[in-house]
Amino acid sequence: MFSCSVVYVLLFSTVSIIATKNVEGSQPVLQKTVEELFSKRSQIMYPGACKTIRSSRRQTKICSRNPGLVNVLEIARTQAINACEETFQYDRWNCSLIFNRNAKKRIFDKIYRETAFVNALMAASITHAVAKACASGDLTKCTCVGSFGKHGNLTWKNSGCGDDFKQGQRLTRNFLDLKHAGTDQIAEILKQDVVVGIDAIGEQMREVCKCHGFSGSCTTKTCWKRLGPFNSALGVLKKQYHHAVKKKIVNYTSKRAIMPKVRKKLKVDRKQLLYLQKSPNLCASTKGRVCRDRHNCATLCCNRGYVTTKKNVTSRCRCKMVNCCFVQCDTCVEEFDHYTCK
Repeated sequence: MFSCSVVYVLLFSTVSIIATKNVEGSQPVLQKTVEELFSKRSQIMYPGACKTIRSSRRQTKICSRNPGLVNVLEIARTQAINACEETFQYDRWNCSLIFNRNAKKRIFDKIYRETAFVNALMAASITHAVAKACASGDLTKCTCVGSFGKHGNLTWKNSGCGDDFKQGQRLTRNFLDLKHAGTDQIAEILKQDVVVGIDAIGEQMREVCKCHGFSGSCTTKTCWKRLGPFNSALGVLKKQYHHAVKKKIVNYTSKRAIMPKVRKKLKVDRKQLLYLQKSPNLCASTKGRVCRDRHNCATLCCNRGYVTTKKNVTSRCRCKMVNCCFVQCDTCVEEFDHYTCK
């Protein structure tokens, strides 16, 4: 009985160690690209056509074939980081790269809930940035499909290149090399998180039309596709983050290949984010953090309590027009409560 327990523990430990190593290196292009883009907080440029990251051979070719992609990647990187920090500034995890200020606990070492969110976030940001770059002309190799055709008595015309979601989707999948990411269980989880991010952008696509005609009549419409602001997609992704599903490796083997029976067990809603490891308790890192309000403090401060201080904010007020053409305002000082976690 004792020997069986020992064998089981050793076997479980061995599988856990192998799983961790494979998680870290199973998808080098996808994982390394997302990690490098999200971790980079400087303007350092690297050799090669992509410049903003240490690109693979395939990525270098993609950057060479798409002039302007380097700037688009930089926009996507900055957009993702800024949006993440703004959205999570009052959450226990505030988009930091490490847990609890411990450099040995990095969010990219395993597939945590936060890792899954960042994978989706970066894929969404690249997709959005590419689609917008097509509309602005910063990228020229775009599908440029607008809405056109007959609609009742109105003639619809193609307006040229709107926000090109299809090109954003295609280029993001190619740049993250989803095609060669693998078919094992971990690869399927990573790919699903990326696809969730891409789809969040597609859900924001709307058709916008402008009327043309004599004396304000709408005899002709020019229509094009337009994406919503990136923050609208981020709202969708944050909901996915809070409702992410924890999975486990089923019938683990060294090759991690997915057998038909295992694939059935892995089937979930394709709109859900997936992760493998439970995140550490983040309460230790919230000391000294600023709360949005008292209610937010109850969650952010982990029931340790908070300190309330008074803060004065100066602003212009009671503005009025003077002598026809000048605006004159008073200076008002308003006092606000400022909450900080103990």
